Amino acid sequence: MYKNVRLFCLFCGIVLLWHSSASSANTSVTDSSDNLVAGYGFEVMMAKLDFLQFKLFEIELGLKERDEEVKEKLTKLEDSINGIQWAIHRHDRDAGHNLTVLKAHSQKILAQQTACASHEQMRKEIAQLTANTTDSAKFLQRYAELNSQLTSNTTADKCMKQDTENSTPISRTNGPFKSCKEAPANVSGVYMIQLSEKESPFRAFCEQNSFGGGWLVIQYRYDGSLDFYRNWTEYQKGFGSLDREFWIGLERIHQFTSRRPYELIVEIKDFNGNYAYARYTNFTVGNEAEQYALQSLGVYSGTAGDSLTGHKGMEFSTLDRDNDGSSGTHCATKWKGGWWYNACHESHLNGQYVNQVGSSAINWYHYKNNYQGMGYSKMMVRET
Repeated sequence: MYKNVRLFCLFCGIVLLWHSSASSANTSVTDSSDNLVAGYGFEVMMAKLDFLQFKLFEIELGLKERDEEVKEKLTKLEDSINGIQWAIHRHDRDAGHNLTVLKAHSQKILAQQTACASHEQMRKEIAQLTANTTDSAKFLQRYAELNSQLTSNTTADKCMKQDTENSTPISRTNGPFKSCKEAPANVSGVYMIQLSEKESPFRAFCEQNSFGGGWLVIQYRYDGSLDFYRNWTEYQKGFGSLDREFWIGLERIHQFTSRRPYELIVEIKDFNGNYAYARYTNFTVGNEAEQYALQSLGVYSGTAGDSLTGHKGMEFSTLDRDNDGSSGTHCATKWKGGWWYNACHESHLNGQYVNQVGSSAINWYHYKNNYQGMGYSKMMVRET
């Protein structure tokens, strides 16, 4: 009996041991499965995070590109607005100048008409005096007064001829000449120049009192009354007035420098009146197809320093024509002028008329090795 009880207890122990082992095995399998599931979920989550990070990077890159496009468009818009404002300003200025000239001309015409009316009225008074006056002394006195007024410069002369001297005070009627060298010596002024018999003559200012005379002036500035921040067409055809500030025109400069050898002289003065000059022995400008490039200069001499040789070979640039060789800067719009810019300049005679140091001013860098604005500049060419 006791033996059977021991066998039953042993059997129960074996059963319990087997059950415990099975439970332990099942627990181990479950933990392993749980670990596999947890590892797979982590990998999925990391993959999704990588995908989201990639999308976020794409969005940031797109926003950056869009910002750059917007910035570029805003810059172009700002340039367009500046151009429009400049055009409006110049239009207002020119309109005001034209109104002033028109007013002065109208007043002059009115004065002449008044003088002529007085002239005619005095003739009538003399005729009436002759018919009605019996007192010879009184007649002679009144006749002398009226006759004095009638023959004065303010009446008869103005009624008999047109005053052309005021409109062109320095013009000469003789000519045309093939060049300023043929114009009368020692008499500077405006002459008719005709380069060949097949071409029409044009008016030009000949400087006859400097460096032996015979110089044709192509640019002149002395008081800032003329705006030189202009477009391509204006620089091509020329602008201003020959008896004041002017630019003769790129096409005209090309015409005479391309046919015969010409030398160039540049004269400058600062706002204190200090004078200097630069002379070049062979000045040539290309044609329109070549963008009026500064093709040659020859040898420099003078007192102003050589501030133009660095521009040799460059095409001409204006506010609407960018030929300056700079990929990041439009020199003409940045420095408010038209010139043979070379990213950008050592000389800038068509800049702004200001008494200050700055690259937008009329300047000649090697005069004082700075960009001090000049109060006077003149460019002249002559056949060699």
